[in-house]
Amino acid sequence: MPDQQPTVGERELAYCAHLQVATRTPFVDDHPGRDPDPRIAEAVYDSLAVHTALHRLTAAIAPGSALVPVLLPALHAARQLLSLRSSWTDYCNGRFGLDPNATDRNTEMSRQYAEPAVVRAWPKYAEAKEACAAATNAVRELQPALALVAGLDSASADAVAPGGLRRSGLRLVPCGGSTR
Repeated sequence: MPDQQPTVGERELAYCAHLQVATRTPFVDDHPGRDPDPRIAEAVYDSLAVHTALHRLTAAIAPGSALVPVLLPALHAARQLLSLRSSWTDYCNGRFGLDPNATDRNTEMSRQYAEPAVVRAWPKYAEAKEACAAATNAVRELQPALALVAGLDSASADAVAPGGLRRSGLRLVPCGGSTR
């Protein structure tokens, strides 16, 4: 691990990335017994916010940053998930008769939250399921490093460890970006 201390900008971006992944599906734990397939749709939908936060951080850190070994695989995995987002939104638009240009809350929620049967009927379901699993693993590896660079206390770092964070009913506003 390099001896370099993170800059203020790196700490701020690490915090923003930490916030994005800690509050997005599939990087938070789910309620036991809930069908996992709708989480795939949520993860694909949320992938834009996660990828954007990780990309901003990647562009700002030094090549010798301690984040590089875990950030690059997470960015790649988030990109794989993001590559499916337009297919998912097109599928939802057709399935639910949504205006492709609409961005109102009801339309966006229809794209983000879908019944299990709807998700499984999506032609790219199997590909998305694999991408979701890979992104979940890669980002969960990254979360403790993000917390450390962001300067969060050990309780905060423990909260983002697998099994540590529980989904609440609240969604946090992203740092410097759109939720879409």
